[in-house]
Amino acid sequence: MTCIEKGIDYELVPVAYGSEAHGQIHPFRRMPILEIDGAMMPETLAITGHLDEAFPGASLQPEDHAARARMRIWMAVCSDYLFRDVVRTIPRDRPPTNEELATAATALGRAEELMDGDAFLAGEQLTLADLYLAPQIANCGEKTPALLDGLEAINAWARLMGERESFKLTAP
Repeated sequence: MTCIEKGIDYELVPVAYGSEAHGQIHPFRRMPILEIDGAMMPETLAITGHLDEAFPGASLQPEDHAARARMRIWMAVCSDYLFRDVVRTIPRDRPPTNEELATAATALGRAEELMDGDAFLAGEQLTLADLYLAPQIANCGEKTPALLDGLEAINAWARLMGERESFKLTAP
């Protein structure tokens, strides 16, 4: 999504997830991994920040310090809580347990409370935080859409994100 928003040409290269070859390019065998100028760069935070700062195009990080801090808060919420409690907790291969559903619902409810009525997470402009959260909410909607019921702010934001070309072109 970052590449699309920045207008950066890219190529997706399949990796045998969890394999030894995967471990050679990411020590924790996770995605994403960016190869740029022959060097491997793991981790979303590093990758998206690098792409935003190293390539021309509209900045995906606010100039305003308070808005930039808000963007970073959302990025931390996504990586520290929502990824763990929603994406990783809700299974793909079986129905979730009541405990798993409760864990995910609690995290989503807390994220809903952080929404402040702006169009995007850190204000009126798209930022890296929005690009972090979009796949996580899409993942939840794919696996257990009922968890999103009643989350009006998250759903309004998700509809806005769903209209973006970067989201449409990267949908699972």
